Amino acid sequence: MKNIIVTIQFLFLFSLIFFTNSVKGQFNIPNKPKKIYPVNDYVGILSETQINQLNKKLIQYHKKTSTEIIISIIQDLRGEDPNYLASKWGNKWGIGKTYKNNGIIVLLSINDKKISIQNGYGIEPYVTDFSTKRIIQKITPLLKNNLYYKAIDLSIKEVFKIMKNEYENKKVKNNFHKKNWIFYFSFILLLLFFFYQKQGIEPSLFNPLFLSNMFFWNKNFDNQEENDFDEFGEGGGNFGGGGSSGGW
Repeated sequence: MKNIIVTIQFLFLFSLIFFTNSVKGQFNIPNKPKKIYPVNDYVGILSETQINQLNKKLIQYHKKTSTEIIISIIQDLRGEDPNYLASKWGNKWGIGKTYKNNGIIVLLSINDKKISIQNGYGIEPYVTDFSTKRIIQKITPLLKNNLYYKAIDLSIKEVFKIMKNEYENKKVKNNFHKKNWIFYFSFILLLLFFFYQKQGIEPSLFNPLFLSNMFFWNKNFDNQEENDFDEFGEGGGNFGGGGSSGGW
């Protein structure tokens, strides 16, 4: 009878330990937002100004290269491996362009004092395990002094240097080059004048409003393009292409 009681107690203790560890290891990655911005601070260690500055820098880089770099700052890993969690996060949110898989996740866990940099498969040829390890080593002194913004900013700059604007974002832009607007405008004006003399074209086409619209349409197009933000997470994902982690 005594042996049975001891066995039951042992099984109960084993189950309790196993259950506790299982619960501890479950980190629920947030659901994919409707619009993903580069910096996601779930702890509040960055000021609003710092977040805006980092977002601006990463969005500009994204527009230039189509590469998506996400910064995720969490309180605790809850027993998860930082590399696994970062890769899983990138897959869940679909970070990186479809077919390019050019996404990068920088994950910081404040309580655990751990950081992980993970790449989509498309980034692997450029940002290697060795290079991410070097980046982490370089920013570790900043992290030790709680200089999180400077550490993140430096890590971003290092990635920019390594990538060297790979995956240039080749979007279709306005065919009229800014430096040649005088030529095109003069040519169209002469053409309209010729048809006006020969074919009797509608004189209203020469009114100031029409000409001003023709003159400024390129500028308006460019301003609109600069203000547009192609959100992150359009379906790239496919993480597991390399990366590393470290602590401070």
